[in-house]
Amino acid sequence: MKFLLIPDKFKGSLTSEEVARGIQAGIEKVIPRASFLTVKASDGGDGFLDAIARYRPCIGIETVGQDPLGKPILCKYLYNQERTAAYVELANASGMELLDSKDQDPMETSTYGTGLQIKDAIQKGARTIYLGLGGSATNDAGMGIANALGYVFLNDKKEALKPIGKNLIHVHTIDVSNVPDIINDVTFYAVNDVTNPLFGANGAAFVYAKQKGASASTIMKLDKGLEKINQIVTNQLGLENALIPGSGAAGGAAYGLMSFFNAEFLHGIDFILKISGITSILALDRFDYIITGEGKIDEQTLYGKLVQGVLDLGQRHEIPVIAICGVLDIDLVRVQEIGIQDVIEIQDSNKPLAYNMKHAHELLTAAVEGFFAK
Repeated sequence: MKFLLIPDKFKGSLTSEEVARGIQAGIEKVIPRASFLTVKASDGGDGFLDAIARYRPCIGIETVGQDPLGKPILCKYLYNQERTAAYVELANASGMELLDSKDQDPMETSTYGTGLQIKDAIQKGARTIYLGLGGSATNDAGMGIANALGYVFLNDKKEALKPIGKNLIHVHTIDVSNVPDIINDVTFYAVNDVTNPLFGANGAAFVYAKQKGASASTIMKLDKGLEKINQIVTNQLGLENALIPGSGAAGGAAYGLMSFFNAEFLHGIDFILKISGITSILALDRFDYIITGEGKIDEQTLYGKLVQGVLDLGQRHEIPVIAICGVLDIDLVRVQEIGIQDVIEIQDSNKPLAYNMKHAHELLTAAVEGFFAK
């Protein structure tokens, strides 16, 4: 049997490579002569740079930037000189993993540090920017990125606002006079696979802000702020992008990229699969199963994350898809309704989370072995 492995990481316990090795080890115990092809994938979130580096010749460029709270950190992006293209991972400077849990607060965080990375890339000659979205600690609608590249957000007293989540509601005017002309020569791509709008029940705040440290009352304030910035952008710039699927990605950073830089949205997993060459391989070869997965499969999985993208690939090529997860936090029937053949949940429900994360590799291998031994 032939298996195509396209897993995501299990955050906090296994890298995507380790997940793939665990899957292979489990299957080989039952099907010793099985063959495997592994694709390093990303939906645009954490691991985006690693996936790009696998398939595109790039140099890594390290800069002194800022974390989501404005503290100095070392950041890295990739640059392909031949294509004059830079690949930036938003989580690298604006990600949740950069903050202790006590410091996570989307009212106070900003994507400004990511904007500094983009600014550096443009100064070094980049004329195409691919920004992988996901894993953000922010809910600033991309104000931070825009501010780093010359946009100034003013309140009703014409005072410059710090580009953070709590100031969305206070934006009265957008000053574009300091945006350099070179920005018009740069093509931006927002790479992500979520389909949420900017605000509302399925928007950036209501769906994602809780995991970034927001309380219920804070979520309400952030959502109103996102609606307010959209009103200003609509009135001043004549753009109505809030309801475009995916505009809510990374706390609305996708919306900001589209509104301030005319960015085009790219489906993250499709983008990575294209440059990996797997579509060409599938045109010539046949696999019995595609196996994907992530640490937790839940409602967010249905909003276009990596698993959904891999499922689309399987359906296009009529290959059954099996998903593996640490925790299945959604009804199995609902997952099967979208087309996934089955889900392998690896956790030992009788053990605490710390145990399951520490022993994730052996739990994964054992669960896969048990599934294919049936």
